[in-house]
Amino acid sequence: MSQRPTPRRSPSPRTERPGSKTRGSGEKRPSSRTSTTNNRRATTRRAAPTPPRQEIPVLRKVAYAGIVVVAVIVFGFLFDVTTNFGKIHSGITLQGIDIGGMTREEATQALETELGARVTSAPVDLFGDEEQASKGINEETVELNLSSTSYEVEEEIAGGHSWRITAATVGASVDGRALAEEAYLIGRGKDFFSGRLKATFGGLELFASLTYGQAQLTGLEKLLGGSIGRPMGNADIYFEDGTFAVFPSVEGLRVNHASFMEKLDTAFLGETRSQVVPMEPIPVIITDAAAAQLAASTQEAIEQSVALVYENEDSWSLDSYSLGSWITTSVEGEGESSRLIARIAPDKLGDGIYSIIGDRDPGIKPIDARFEIVNDQVSIRPSQNGTGVDYKKVTENLNTILFPAGEPVKDRRVTLTVTTLAPSFSTADAEAYGIMDKIGSYTTEYTVASSAKVTNIHLAADLLNNSLIEPEGTWSFNGTAGECNEARGFQKAKSIVEGEYVDEIGGGICQVATTVFNAVFDSGLPIAERVNHGFYLIAYPAGRDATVSWQWPDLKFDNDTGHWMLLTMSYTDNSVTCTLWGTNPGYTVESSDSGFTDRTDFEKKEIENPELAKGEEKIKQEGVRGRTIVVTRYVYNSAGELLRKTDFKSVYAPEPEIKEVGTKEVPKEAEKETAKPTT
Repeated sequence: MSQRPTPRRSPSPRTERPGSKTRGSGEKRPSSRTSTTNNRRATTRRAAPTPPRQEIPVLRKVAYAGIVVVAVIVFGFLFDVTTNFGKIHSGITLQGIDIGGMTREEATQALETELGARVTSAPVDLFGDEEQASKGINEETVELNLSSTSYEVEEEIAGGHSWRITAATVGASVDGRALAEEAYLIGRGKDFFSGRLKATFGGLELFASLTYGQAQLTGLEKLLGGSIGRPMGNADIYFEDGTFAVFPSVEGLRVNHASFMEKLDTAFLGETRSQVVPMEPIPVIITDAAAAQLAASTQEAIEQSVALVYENEDSWSLDSYSLGSWITTSVEGEGESSRLIARIAPDKLGDGIYSIIGDRDPGIKPIDARFEIVNDQVSIRPSQNGTGVDYKKVTENLNTILFPAGEPVKDRRVTLTVTTLAPSFSTADAEAYGIMDKIGSYTTEYTVASSAKVTNIHLAADLLNNSLIEPEGTWSFNGTAGECNEARGFQKAKSIVEGEYVDEIGGGICQVATTVFNAVFDSGLPIAERVNHGFYLIAYPAGRDATVSWQWPDLKFDNDTGHWMLLTMSYTDNSVTCTLWGTNPGYTVESSDSGFTDRTDFEKKEIENPELAKGEEKIKQEGVRGRTIVVTRYVYNSAGELLRKTDFKSVYAPEPEIKEVGTKEVPKEAEKETAKPTT
């Protein structure tokens, strides 16, 4: 607020001094500038006071400045939004590729082209530790690829410390659409302001993650872990010379899955194509102390004998040696609640008691019900009761005596009685499963096959036949068939091993796996694990083949019908059929495929053949280009709603051309005749 000016006082009336003169009317008034010469006080005329200038308040200045700043920011963001509308924000790069200003479609194409070329440009070398990495690849390096489907951890790569893989080995590929979408969302969500500011002023560098075939990656980790890792061993107890002792625990070592994927991304997308396999410990669940405590309590439980009475007549005394030999252990519970328990094993008890009572046990075993296919319909072969000692009940009674839940049992006696034995799977049980409908079926043919391959196909089909899958359960080829080895009757037949067709035990069982896969594919059931063959096989639908080997790869599928299912196999001399039975879920299946892409050239190899003359050549294996195909399956429920959409990507490696070069010396006069190449 301005101050009011102080009023001036009027000057006092002046009096005439003595001797002064009075100015007349005609006398000129002297100027004020010269008035001092007349000894008179000069008086000057003052202007009226001017009010002070009004100042703008500070807060109002700040407000004005804020409005200007906000206006600039709003204008800037409006300009930014308009410029980048429908496009990935400028300033964003992904794995060194500038995709700022591109549409999602443009970025998808650019990423798949450039990153895809990087991924497949060269193999990746894996090492067991830093010391091996410093030595690099050598003659002991194992080349792993999808055409090598029969690696045995114990034989093929055990003790190895360096491996070479390709993108096909782990099904590595670039999902350009997903990466482009991730980049597009920057600055379009909660990071609307922060994301755009970073991209505009500092630039944003994103890093790509590749997609991998889950089954291939799991198998690779299993193979590597079998070589440079070690299985975790819980502490356990064993019975020897009448005493329980402790097997000490062993901490395991396995591939660190998350870190391994990151290292694979770095190797396949970078210039340095080598990585050390990251490992992590597998902690022990059952400690030595816990096992020692169980050994002591179990030893105490068998110190006092148990009376064995047959039909209240004959009796025997079961001493600590007999009781201890029938005891087995198992881990009960999960995680921190896990504990090691000791129990009588029914099979060991049955064999032991039968050796004591002999013919007193009729030993007529019950027969379980089973499913049969008659005239393309499911029928049930009824169960039958048996007669004999119920060893299951005897086992329960003996466990109660040795390992009571509460107070110790004073009467340590077990009575044996011959009774009717019920089957473990009765006719009523089978009927309750509700297996009535044919859900799906598929047949593959093998018009040209060796007798060994036919034998292997039939044996594998027999092992899978009549396998039951519980509701929400998972069926496994390896888990059902087991190892297809020579001891079980399997023979040598053509198989794909390390990029070549060779004779191997069990060759041909992949035809059975492919048949099962297609039956499940057409039925619409979820496929949990599947690996394609290393080479493309024209005998099967493109992208719809499956390979198996012990212990990997495997073929697995889930039963999501809510009811029990039955898998049956049948065959002729030139075909094999898989059929799925149960309660039909009413699925409808449609599929499409991408066609073959990424056709890669094959390499040419030469091997020496001492049986061929020098200068003579022979093509042992024709080269075939590699290729990739994606088959997409759409499964609809009974209401016509899309239940699931699944992509099955198959990467087939190129088949190398293998040329045999002769090394045998021949007479000079015959050189001209043998120098001509042959095929």
